[in-house]
Amino acid sequence: MKGKQVKLSEINQISRPADMIIKLVFTAVVGATCIYPLLMVIGSSLTDNMEILRHGYNIVPRVVSFEAYKYVLFKSGKLLRSYGVTILTTAVGTFLGVLMMSMYAYPISRKDLKYRKFFSLFAYVTFVFSGGLVPFYFVYSRLLDLTNNLWVMIMPYLVDVWYIVILRTFFAGAVPPDIIQAAKIDGAGELRIFFSIVTRMAIPGIATVALFTTLKYWNDFQLPLYFIEDSKKFNIQYMLYRIMANMEFLAQDTHSVRLSGILPVESARMAMCVLGTGPMLIAYPFFQKYFIKGLTMGAVKG
Repeated sequence: MKGKQVKLSEINQISRPADMIIKLVFTAVVGATCIYPLLMVIGSSLTDNMEILRHGYNIVPRVVSFEAYKYVLFKSGKLLRSYGVTILTTAVGTFLGVLMMSMYAYPISRKDLKYRKFFSLFAYVTFVFSGGLVPFYFVYSRLLDLTNNLWVMIMPYLVDVWYIVILRTFFAGAVPPDIIQAAKIDGAGELRIFFSIVTRMAIPGIATVALFTTLKYWNDFQLPLYFIEDSKKFNIQYMLYRIMANMEFLAQDTHSVRLSGILPVESARMAMCVLGTGPMLIAYPFFQKYFIKGLTMGAVKG
């Protein structure tokens, strides 16, 4: 028996490094497939447009040029103002949206709520059935009269039933009923319990929904297309879309290779990808830190 145990332990010691190497190789391959397109976009955005037309896209620029960024940032329009609009709508929309969805999800996660089934069904019906684009447009443009108003880029995304379901499930599993009962015995009201106890114990779930909501606001270009006519109120994604459409129209209308070299169409397309996705790539590690912190807090308090 001892001999068998020794042999099994030796096999386990040999297999552990092999498993670790396999995991590292697999992680490196997956990471490379994710990083390669990003490096290709960055390298192409710094490449001279004529070199892209001759040789295609490359990670390492053959001829380094900042003309694409100069055109997009300074020559094409009010891009910095669009960044400000996007940051404002994303910050306000994410804060209000997470607050509203959390305050709706928490009560329906409580089994002692009297009309819990009614409010759950009310949310699910809106998730399954939709009025369509025409009623959606008339509600915000005619009924609420929010055309050319920044609130029209915030209000439609404040509540997402799918995120409410995620938060409700997380509240039900992460917040023990005994803690709520103990807080009530100590004299805490429902709002005090929600903001002081529930939100702190549900940080991972709230952070996840906040990240998804932030991405939805940041990447949106449909709402400005429907409701915004004032160019000063365009967000970054719609402004980049307009810039790209104008550049392609000018390049195709002239049928001139010379003008295609002046207008950095191909490199500008890559520069727009960097400008559009760069802030979210920078912000994601901060959300990841809150994920880890929230999981650690939950493990300690659990």
